[in-house]
Amino acid sequence: MRTRTLVLMCCITLAAISAYAQNADEGYQPATVVAFARNASDAQHMETSGGYKISMRLANIIYNCRTGGPASAFIDWSPGKEFPARVNGKVLQVKNPDGQVLELTITGKKTPK
Repeated sequence: MRTRTLVLMCCITLAAISAYAQNADEGYQPATVVAFARNASDAQHMETSGGYKISMRLANIIYNCRTGGPASAFIDWSPGKEFPARVNGKVLQVKNPDGQVLELTITGKKTPK
């Protein structure tokens, strides 16, 4: 009888752990890349050179963003691609296929007509 109770408790614990792990993506929704462009290098304005301009549609809002980072993080990015994303204040957090979370600074947003 004790063995059955122990096995039952282990199964319940594993089910709870599995449910908790599935909620790790809480708050993320599918976002579609609308536009993606790399900023040109500019010797006069170094703060804007080498980054990326990205527009993403999340729900019914298009977020215009800027970010920097290695090119390897943006290899699969192109218009029409979907990534899990969420808004956190003035930052759009996007998960890459490898699980890395990229933070895009929101510079503007608009609702399409």
